[in-house]
Amino acid sequence: MNKKNEATREKARQILKDGICDMSIARLIQMSQFGLMGNIKLSNGTLTVENVFNHISYDVENNAISFSVEESQGSYGAISFPVDAISEISGCEDKENPEEYLDVDIKLNDGMTIVIKILY
Repeated sequence: MNKKNEATREKARQILKDGICDMSIARLIQMSQFGLMGNIKLSNGTLTVENVFNHISYDVENNAISFSVEESQGSYGAISFPVDAISEISGCEDKENPEEYLDVDIKLNDGMTIVIKILY
């Protein structure tokens, strides 16, 4: 990779990192526009569900965000939740792999927690 492409890539990584570390519901919705991928983990204290994703979509009509795997054969493994159910949201560098992942931590009104690890 040439120096200009490397500089552009690093600038894009920094912009993404800055946005994630200053996470809000509006920024979460904006994530659906950027082709991000990673994994998502939901937990209610008893049960944990984890899935990879390469597609994020936002349904305006239902005010819900979905994380899924999109392939030529279709979509599978979708994990969705209503944006209105978010009681807390924050973002940070991943503690185990800060050079590879950014984390979005979400708590829903019903106590469920969601951790979204975004590959960057």
